[in-house]
Amino acid sequence: MHINELFNLKGKTAIVTGGSRGLGLMIAEGFAEAGANLVICARNLDHCEESAAMLRKMGIECDALRCDISKQEQVKEVVAHTIRRFGKIDILVNNAGISFEGEFQDTPLKVWDRLYDVNVRGNYFFTTEAVKHMMAAGGGNIINIVSMGGVRSVDPAIVTFPAYASTKGALINLTQHLSRSWAKHNIRVNAIAPGIFPTELSKSVIEPRRATLEAKVPLGRLGDKDDIKGIAVFLASEASRYITGTVLWADGGILA
Repeated sequence: MHINELFNLKGKTAIVTGGSRGLGLMIAEGFAEAGANLVICARNLDHCEESAAMLRKMGIECDALRCDISKQEQVKEVVAHTIRRFGKIDILVNNAGISFEGEFQDTPLKVWDRLYDVNVRGNYFFTTEAVKHMMAAGGGNIINIVSMGGVRSVDPAIVTFPAYASTKGALINLTQHLSRSWAKHNIRVNAIAPGIFPTELSKSVIEPRRATLEAKVPLGRLGDKDDIKGIAVFLASEASRYITGTVLWADGGILA
């Protein structure tokens, strides 16, 4: 297979949760550039529709749906819509999630519960719904967006988020277990652990201490769009067809 074909997603259908902004939109843009048709979903439908319109300009089909991934019925509708519209789900990117910065002892129980409702339970809903169709079709590809904090502890000068990190640690463990369980179905399960990426939601936190954060990154800079979308296309494409159960760190060397 030619190298250009290995990275080609033409004819593939992908769902990207939390695909209207931030890392999700960066990933969706990479998929669109590689030729995949898309369903992006998020809680804010207006943002989702704006992003879908931008993605369609790349010559692909893209639908925008409202979805709170902690609500199982909404997840089921997104998956059902994708099957009705495109007939299959080749790629699922579990990106949608929420965060909380603070010491563990200062984390309110309602915040802890909400973190697990969205980041863990929500991913359970999407993965179990989508995988049924992948198994029936003879294969598929699941990419979980986790965090460097889910891999190991992070310098408090960068961020303190143990409650959030614990949810991502759960997803990393699940990624590895499912990759082995579903290999016989030709379903690959991998994860991306991003480092510090300025997005619309995180800029207000990052910008006041950008210089401090950049100094903590061996490569000397924060992540940008090209740093995440290339990795996502790699994991979604035939270029990584012999890779499953892996967590790729996109952190500029912080965890090295």
